[in-house]
Amino acid sequence: MVFYNRVIVSNRMRRGKNTRNKGYATLVMVCAVSMAILATMTFTYRGNLNSQSAQVNAQVKQDFSQKEDAILSALLHIVPNKAVGAMKRGSASKRDQYTWETIFDEAFALANAEQEVSPELLASLNLEGFTSANTGATNTASIEKLVYAPVKTADGTKKFVNGGNWWEYYMLSHNTFNNLVPDPLMISYENYLLDKEYPIISTEKEYVHWYSSGLHASSADYPLYNLIEYPDIKFGYRRPGDLFVAKRNWWTFSLEFGSDTEERSGIPPVKKNYVLSIYEVPSQLPLSSSVLMKVGKFADGLEWQNVSIDGGIYSDRIETEGTVELSEGSLSARKSMSLSDATSVAGQSVDTEFDAMGKREERVLQSNSGSDFYDASVAGNVGKVAFIPLNVGDKFLKRQSDGSRSERISPTGWEEYTRGANQAAMRIEAHALIGVELGLPIAIRFHYTDVYGNKRYKDFIRGINWDLGIVDLPTSNIPFQNEILPNLRNALVLHLDRFPDFLNSLPYAAGVDVNNSIYIEPNFVLPILIPDLSLLNTELSVSLRGGEDLTAYSNGFSVVTDLRVYIGDNLNIVPGTAPVNAGFPADETYYPPFSVFSNEKRFGESILSDRPVAIRGQMGSLKTGTNDTFSPLDLKGADDQSIDAEDLDAQLVTIKSPAELPPIHLMNWLVTIEEIH
Repeated sequence: MVFYNRVIVSNRMRRGKNTRNKGYATLVMVCAVSMAILATMTFTYRGNLNSQSAQVNAQVKQDFSQKEDAILSALLHIVPNKAVGAMKRGSASKRDQYTWETIFDEAFALANAEQEVSPELLASLNLEGFTSANTGATNTASIEKLVYAPVKTADGTKKFVNGGNWWEYYMLSHNTFNNLVPDPLMISYENYLLDKEYPIISTEKEYVHWYSSGLHASSADYPLYNLIEYPDIKFGYRRPGDLFVAKRNWWTFSLEFGSDTEERSGIPPVKKNYVLSIYEVPSQLPLSSSVLMKVGKFADGLEWQNVSIDGGIYSDRIETEGTVELSEGSLSARKSMSLSDATSVAGQSVDTEFDAMGKREERVLQSNSGSDFYDASVAGNVGKVAFIPLNVGDKFLKRQSDGSRSERISPTGWEEYTRGANQAAMRIEAHALIGVELGLPIAIRFHYTDVYGNKRYKDFIRGINWDLGIVDLPTSNIPFQNEILPNLRNALVLHLDRFPDFLNSLPYAAGVDVNNSIYIEPNFVLPILIPDLSLLNTELSVSLRGGEDLTAYSNGFSVVTDLRVYIGDNLNIVPGTAPVNAGFPADETYYPPFSVFSNEKRFGESILSDRPVAIRGQMGSLKTGTNDTFSPLDLKGADDQSIDAEDLDAQLVTIKSPAELPPIHLMNWLVTIEEIH
């Protein structure tokens, strides 16, 4: 090659003196072009390598993200079930089943998040010397390397979670968390140690006044349930940012993927911090149930009249018929929703196809805020949210023991937590019947709570220390009396206006601020007097009278019984003074909270007159059967006939303050998981 160039140069030199310069110029150009091509190839090659590396990183991170998503979805279902289990009798004998370690182990197993394929399946393929293409797969021997508490705890450990309580002062003062986590709850140190080990839900967890930045009512006056903001989620029990009555139990944890594969993959581990919350949400919407709820028409097909709904509706399944207008709030169902064309929220028509594929995405594009929250939602279709009604059905009306404290993990027992009969501060046991009085009780054991928080009782027997006969004496201050109602039904009449003075006459009895609920049950297991066995099938009922003015009940009043209840008089029609620092709207009228739970309710006592019925408040159902239907305004009078539409006026409203929460109520849990940014 060198010789060839010399020959060419030699020939050119004979032809003219400019030929040499041209030859050398050609050589320089060839070299320059070659270098440029080589540089381009090198740059392209390097770019391809970087691109492949970026794709690998992106793929592994996507793999991690999918695993995280699967784990978080699993936790939504596992954690509340473990919390329930820890509250039940017998859980203390199998503690390992309810620990946070077991919870995360089960979540990882359910999500299949640790390995891409099981070792058993891999061995069955007989692949010797294979190389896995999944660099994101891990084989961690201990779950503690994948999930752990973000900050050390008061006892010096970092095991799995930091609980949302005031003992977690390292976390609450940590720069990463102090302004990003909810208000902590106050618990004893003993319960703090339990909360580190198990997901504890208990009435012993309360808000404390020096952690109240997110509370909109006084934590000193309302420590158990306060007024807080509804989370920014798509499930619309309430609208995001709206205030609702609840208590937020929460735990933080760190989830880390890739620490075991970093050396092999060259990709640093991915760590994220999360807060898992279980909101305890007392039933507070105008209408709610755990079965199919039909809204808009009576059972006979007539449309509702004189009915206003100021707030949302929740049910397991919702079916609207005719015109249904919600002035505010939203429609939310646990499973499904069927809406009439005349269904609206705040004046906006709700599309019956709101949850169809593509509809939600279209709303996001058309929304100025970028939010895809809609006036209707179904819990199963809204991401990392679980809504769990704790409706135990007819069990709510019957007492059941939780056993001794040593038999369970949680300080609060499941039966006490979910059964209204267990929660009542007072109890009436009808121990004996008499044939002459057609099945009316002649011996009663009255239980009450004393000023020390202990339970006491006093027996009342006809003709001894209880008025004789079936006609009440005007001078008596005993609030429970026998009577045959105008519709000829046997009843134990409760005079609600007599309880304050009656309690003052009993030894060491607390006032109605403590004795603010009552459970009535026939109990012939240990009778004081032997009943006439031929009359045990005689149907006893309860009638409520003297309840026009309940302002003496500063904390409200609740009645629970598995007997039929008659509303004998006007009930709770005198407004009271709204409590201060309760978040109650200044422009609204306050009535003391009142609730009645029974299998059946009847309005009025006489079959000879049609009394108009006016209702203001909330309506719910204890039905839980798969085939059950709840028609909230299909009400009946003393003659067991449906109340005519023109005789019914219903103002269905939302509870807007913890001051409106009755002593006994149904409970729901809202479970969410959010990343801490």
